[in-house]
Amino acid sequence: MARNVTSLLRMLLLLVLISGTWSASSRACTTAVISGKVTADGRPLLWKNRDTSNIHNEVVLFKEGPLRAIAVVNAGSRKSAFMGVNEAGFCLENSLSKDLGTPGKKSGMGNGRFIKHALETCETVEDFRKLLDETNKTGRRTVSNFGVIDARGGAALFETGPDSYTMFDANDPQTAPNGYIVRSNFATTAQGLPALPEQRHLGKIYSAERYSQACSRLEQQRGAGITVEYLLRNLTRDLSNQQGTPHPGTVNGPQGKLPEIIQTANTISRSTTVSAAVFHGVKPGENPGLTTMWTILGNPSFSLAVPCWVDMKQVADPLEDRKGAELGEIAISLRAWSKSAEGDGIDTQALPGIWEDLWKTEDKILKLTQAFQTSRRQHGYSQGAVTRFHQKMAALAMQAMQQELQEMKQAAIDLPAPPPPRFAPVKKTIVIP
Repeated sequence: MARNVTSLLRMLLLLVLISGTWSASSRACTTAVISGKVTADGRPLLWKNRDTSNIHNEVVLFKEGPLRAIAVVNAGSRKSAFMGVNEAGFCLENSLSKDLGTPGKKSGMGNGRFIKHALETCETVEDFRKLLDETNKTGRRTVSNFGVIDARGGAALFETGPDSYTMFDANDPQTAPNGYIVRSNFATTAQGLPALPEQRHLGKIYSAERYSQACSRLEQQRGAGITVEYLLRNLTRDLSNQQGTPHPGTVNGPQGKLPEIIQTANTISRSTTVSAAVFHGVKPGENPGLTTMWTILGNPSFSLAVPCWVDMKQVADPLEDRKGAELGEIAISLRAWSKSAEGDGIDTQALPGIWEDLWKTEDKILKLTQAFQTSRRQHGYSQGAVTRFHQKMAALAMQAMQQELQEMKQAAIDLPAPPPPRFAPVKKTIVIP
């Protein structure tokens, strides 16, 4: 951990002001639906980086609906969800796409409530399509690109407005010749674009850079097989310039010194990214309960991924709190300390030390979880055993995050105090009556 971090002195001010600096335009996400045809193990994958003004997130279990589900929500909210999985192995997330809006006042469920309702009622991609057909008639307030995978190998994306939708099947070589579908904050149907638009098609469409960067990162790995590890490390934490080239010293960039400041308006890991999730599905015939929601609370560049399963008895304490889960709150503090002066970029001075410390722990969590899942497939484990393993992984992540927070605090304390002010000598007598 680098200790000469002058930007740490901004901590208190930024933590007070951080929520006020996020605008409505920060509600933006980057996502991908990936067919099992192009993954390393033949299981479908689903990914989302969540960008929103609601910086405090948590993981919750929904137990009241027809289907049990686990999801990432705004802290303290139980009426909406923004990415999750249910007991049938049905996974769902979204990215906002305002260009799908239509004139006139709308009624019905908005994006978050619709996701929660679908998680509690749908078992397959086809069930979700039927739900869209039904609510086309009753109406929705949705303007979203919904990404879906299921336990039967289904993988699709739905560009969804208030009373219509278009389905893109990631398993269809005509629709998705590369085996995946990427979206950021535009809909191809709304923009008159092909299902897999190239950069030359996009012009100045908002979020086009993030879309192109995600496609580029996936294409680089497609030949070897896309994995959970690759998505967590190389997609959620991608830091590229506006031309889509990763900055030197970043996870996808060449070796070299990081630039002092990285502007994040067009990066995948943005100053407004508050959480991320990678869903690792199952093969047809496997136990849907094996579907894993890898959850990162807080900005992915300053946090760690923890595996979650819907058949756990409860969510580990570091991931659940109505005021903001502890693990995510530490990430918020780390991110605030590294905000650039103008607030929309990253001061990179502390990043190499943070990454060196945190990613070693994440590698350990990934390795342990892979072994655990292999054993579950072979022998099966009880709900209690799954819960204990989840809690153990959350504890490993929390320990690493707490250590990082302590190091950042100590670095701030160790900064030399500024010299006392020097005043010019008084050159005339001042008479006080």
